[in-house]
Amino acid sequence: MHYPEPISKLMDSFMKLPGIGPKTAGRLAFFVLNMKEDTVLEFAKALVDAKRNLRFCTVCGHITDIDPCQICQDQSRDRSMICVVQDPKDVIAMEKMRDYKGMYHVLHGAISPMDGVGPRILTFLPY
Repeated sequence: MHYPEPISKLMDSFMKLPGIGPKTAGRLAFFVLNMKEDTVLEFAKALVDAKRNLRFCTVCGHITDIDPCQICQDQSRDRSMICVVQDPKDVIAMEKMRDYKGMYHVLHGAISPMDGVGPRILTFLPY
């Protein structure tokens, strides 16, 4: 089916997200069309703000809006323990459990010899 160009572009944008195929992209595009304009603008602003204002902590590699991140700034944490995780989502999952009180190091990937990803490609502990 041929869609008007603005809807096609919106659907194409949604399909760039992981797990979003043509059907879901269509549903999302039409959902956005039915949203109030101020809600759409708020949504668009949140996307732009996240892209512009988030970065990786220079100490641990976690995603943050301040550097160093709140975890690295927390003096009550046990700096003798470092939990090495694959990506920032893992830090968030660990923090939700509220049991771990050490530091983190985010690799931003996983070693995968089958895919040609070795330890030299990933980040290393800054300590």
